Amino acid sequence: MSYSKSPRAKLLLTMLLFVTALGVVLFLQSGDHRPVYAGIFHVYLTLTEDPAQSMMINYQTLTPVNESNVYYDVTSRGGKTEDYAFHATAAPIMIAGLQDERRIHRVRLDNLQPDHVYYFIAGDAVTGFSNEMKFRTIATDSEQIRFVTGGDINIGTLPADLLRHAGEQAPMFAVIGGDFAYANGNLKNVGRWDKWFDNWTQHMVTPDGLMIPIVAAIGNHETNKEQSEDLHVRAPFYMAFFGHQAETIYFSRRIGKDIVMFLLDTGHLIPYEGAQTEWLRQELERYHDVPVKFACYHIPLYPAHRDFMGASSVKGRELWGPLFDQYRLTAAFENHDHVYKRSHLLRNNQIDPEGVLYLGDGCFGVPARTVDDELRWYLARAESTPHFWLVEVGPESIQYKAIDRNGKVFDEVTQARNQGSDS
Repeated sequence: MSYSKSPRAKLLLTMLLFVTALGVVLFLQSGDHRPVYAGIFHVYLTLTEDPAQSMMINYQTLTPVNESNVYYDVTSRGGKTEDYAFHATAAPIMIAGLQDERRIHRVRLDNLQPDHVYYFIAGDAVTGFSNEMKFRTIATDSEQIRFVTGGDINIGTLPADLLRHAGEQAPMFAVIGGDFAYANGNLKNVGRWDKWFDNWTQHMVTPDGLMIPIVAAIGNHETNKEQSEDLHVRAPFYMAFFGHQAETIYFSRRIGKDIVMFLLDTGHLIPYEGAQTEWLRQELERYHDVPVKFACYHIPLYPAHRDFMGASSVKGRELWGPLFDQYRLTAAFENHDHVYKRSHLLRNNQIDPEGVLYLGDGCFGVPARTVDDELRWYLARAESTPHFWLVEVGPESIQYKAIDRNGKVFDEVTQARNQGSDS
């Protein structure tokens, strides 16, 4: 009987494999409990300023490579690089000081066809390539736009449940109002971002398998207390993962035929006053004739949990509120307070049927805080319920639905579309 077939040898081999596997498991669970990845991981999309004709493909690797590659086509090619009609490349970046020296890859795809499904793989010859994934561009003339929004997500099972139900709504994109992984701009907390992306990439896919692009505003938990004017020092993860969305932290997105979205920084890296408020005024003037105008930011102008006279909320009402009123903002998506809220229509700090709708307040995964027993004057409804918002813009009206952890719509409101004229 040969050695390779002896029962004793088989037993020894089995024990060796078991011990080796156990060692790997213990290694993966050591240190700060960060997931250990091989190859391509955390593939996600960010919506560009031209979502009908371009898309940003993002992914990460631990391999020290110097090139990022995306192969793509309008037809599935089963992951065979040589079969894809198009190829785009870029140079990866690194997060200074991060011990694992991971590469952050972001490859922009341009000259896409509106309202088309694209299939792609990402990676390189050394690391390997991702599975084939797909996304759909937005139609330039679409009057039907569907998206989800929320903020204050965190990691764990509660955000996983909400993200899963958000993906089931088949949104065209997701607008996140800050406070993603609660890593506080600390490089030692990279594992929190890994877990956040694990949740996102697993659940934020439509029932048809389409990836859901991100539009990301910044929150206080993306930043640290470092004394630096370098935004990459103050918010290393946000800048690496989402800082490519524009040249500034505040920016706009024109979506479909009739929508513009303004993403703002409520003083976390950029002050309210000065350049940001002047930019907002100019952008609102630039898009004054667009009928549906949304804003998304972190700290609420009309909070449902924190003090109405909190310094940041007061500053927002004083500097941005009059601009929202003057240019007839349709709705503002607010966050930070970790509760559910829907305001009355507000204008000039009063209830007004021609006013702005304020929705929030950032409870897309974090445990809910309390609300007052008696509703504040500006609130139509408020409660301690984790949720996200589903927004459906149609030719005549806009429907907002608040959806809870169980996938249930627990509040909704329909709003007539603005005509887009100044007042």
